[in-house]
Amino acid sequence: MELHSFPLHPSQMDIVKRNPTREDWWAGSAPSGPFIYTPFSKGEPNHSSKQDLVWVVGEPVQVLVELANPCGFDLMVDSIYLSVHSENFDAFPIRANLPPNSSKVITLSGIPTKVGPVSIPGCIVHCFGVITEHFFKDVDNLLLGAAQGLVLSDPFRCCGSAKLKNISVPSISVVPSLPLLVSHVVGGDGAVILYEGEIRDVWISLANAGTVPVEQAHISLSGKNQDSVTSIAYETLKSALPLKPGAEVIIPVTLKAWQLGLVDSDAAASKNISGSAGRQAKDGSSPMLLIHYAGNYLT
Repeated sequence: MELHSFPLHPSQMDIVKRNPTREDWWAGSAPSGPFIYTPFSKGEPNHSSKQDLVWVVGEPVQVLVELANPCGFDLMVDSIYLSVHSENFDAFPIRANLPPNSSKVITLSGIPTKVGPVSIPGCIVHCFGVITEHFFKDVDNLLLGAAQGLVLSDPFRCCGSAKLKNISVPSISVVPSLPLLVSHVVGGDGAVILYEGEIRDVWISLANAGTVPVEQAHISLSGKNQDSVTSIAYETLKSALPLKPGAEVIIPVTLKAWQLGLVDSDAAASKNISGSAGRQAKDGSSPMLLIHYAGNYLT
């Protein structure tokens, strides 16, 4: 068993440093992917080899762990879950079945329960009626010894696993509960297709799936063709604040399809097998709607 990675759960968003002395505390925060941003200070960036992680009380998190079975028979793991020595994390056990001479990456999850640092040295494994604690550090030393020729066999490489990974357990801290907005486009499958010059109203639902009210929220635009968003009902969102846990607000947004440039038209035409006159905007040309939100400021 070895540590694979610490992926982001779908509900986790970017955490933006919040400046309480500025009314527009969201200004200057550059988008890096997610649709919604949660403002909370996570300190200065860490340039060391270890990555710092910030988890939130009550929000599920995931850790990927790779298992290997170098034996010639099936291996049934009755239960495996993260070993947490800090007593502020509830780990969820799962079962796993490993065929002979195989490896598998599994997802172990849990929920932080209290504020403070989290220590995850390894996993608790229940197999063949025996409960043991496996430490990531011990496995790393075994794999390093195999790579240097000090150990006869690498159980992961002989099971077809990828090359040795040097994954360090990051420094993990848990912060108090934050509001958690979940968004979706009302109706349809979340995609909107417009013809050039067409104007259409869409409705975006924002629901607070967290346990903390949303006290502040701000909508802004980023990316190209921002003028294609002709109106956003800012007052509708503002009048719904504070948005309590479980509450929902629906915001109308008016879109106008922009005129495609010559490069976009040629690229779309080359991909159009049917030869029709339909044209599509290339990736990255659409504007992005950003929503910064926060609960009560914590001092």
